[in-house]
Amino acid sequence: MPKDIVQVEIKRIPLDIEAAGLGMVELTDLAATVEKYMLQLQEEGEIDTLKQALMAALHFAAQAYLQSQNEGGKRKEEESRVDDLIIKLKASLDASHK
Repeated sequence: MPKDIVQVEIKRIPLDIEAAGLGMVELTDLAATVEKYMLQLQEEGEIDTLKQALMAALHFAAQAYLQSQNEGGKRKEEESRVDDLIIKLKASLDASHK
């Protein structure tokens, strides 16, 4: 089974990326976002491309981590609300059966 490979470019470096659940538009947009962030890092002071790439990777990994933490908190909050509703419904049913 052939894998879907998308070619993107970051700082004039072509990269062949396996499109795991993302399309060409999404991957191209993500590559542009990474390049833009790397250029911002470069404006703060001249650093080598490898260091820019590592700093960008850490930045985006941190963003993804924080987003997943926030989503996990929201999920727990929603589960708590559902549990509260279940308790209220059970209490209501028990009261109506007496």
